Amino acid sequence: MRFLKVCSTVVGLGLLLILTSCSEKETTRVDTENFLVDLQSVFSNAYMSESSQVLESFSESEPPGPGLSSASSLEVSTQNLRALRAPFGIDTLYGTWDYRNFDWEHVDLTNPANAILFTWVYTDTAGVDHDAELLIDSLEFYEGTADTLPTNIWIGLNLDGDDIAWIKLGAHYISADEADSAYLIYEIIDYYQIGVSVATAFDVADIDSSLIDSADFIGTVRLWAINRDTDYRIDYSITRYVDDSGRLVLEDSRDWRMVVDVSVVVEEDEGDQRRDVEGEITHNGEHAAYIEGYVWEPDDGNHGDMITIIFSDDTEGDYTYVSGLFEGLLE
Repeated sequence: MRFLKVCSTVVGLGLLLILTSCSEKETTRVDTENFLVDLQSVFSNAYMSESSQVLESFSESEPPGPGLSSASSLEVSTQNLRALRAPFGIDTLYGTWDYRNFDWEHVDLTNPANAILFTWVYTDTAGVDHDAELLIDSLEFYEGTADTLPTNIWIGLNLDGDDIAWIKLGAHYISADEADSAYLIYEIIDYYQIGVSVATAFDVADIDSSLIDSADFIGTVRLWAINRDTDYRIDYSITRYVDDSGRLVLEDSRDWRMVVDVSVVVEEDEGDQRRDVEGEITHNGEHAAYIEGYVWEPDDGNHGDMITIIFSDDTEGDYTYVSGLFEGLLE
């Protein structure tokens, strides 16, 4: 799904910029360049926390139930919610599951009631074993039955008796088949929080496919990320309009702001499509740089992207590597 790829892009960017250092002095080309250079390291350090590694080990164990093996992915906020609908019924998973002999066993069908507990042994990178638990609880459903679509799910992650992370996700439905919004919040306790919400820009009833099924999402994806140690926050949004153009807006708590517009298709060549990119970066409300260029989609190597940054001192730089950020609007 194209809009889910957008989610992956913005999550990587958001987690990356938590670590970005920005000066309070007058903004120079070096300041702006450092801000831009950091964008190329998308996903670096994003999933290196202990809780993310535990979630990855859970995913690799292929737990029972459609979609649950992707619990560490943002796709759980929409695609996996849909997978839990009738006739499967998430209630068939209620109780406790234990990972034994490379397989999941349903060891208790009644406890916890109306919730799911997975237990397994997690081996860290140093080869040390830990007792891991993942609890799926606080389940609420559209129309109030367990055989329809869930509107709310809470997931708690525990390691050796300590809570280390939680995930909250859900969606709003306008019918048993259609959703017009979805969200996910991932909190690594005492470290950081990252959240994403997705909303359509029009009445879903007026189109043939729902938000969950749509390959051409029209609406806004919003991301926020908060570093709990420093209280640094970044807010990021990608909007795709009905005419197939888009806008990216990035703002952080250190007064960096980037606004980028991606045009409709201006050129086609053997199925590849080129779009123009234009935007501005400001710091502390002052102009820092202009952004201009173009990107091709799909990124199959047949054509080259070109992104030029024109700094406030009128010098220029080629930052083609950041084109993937703008392509997130297209995929």
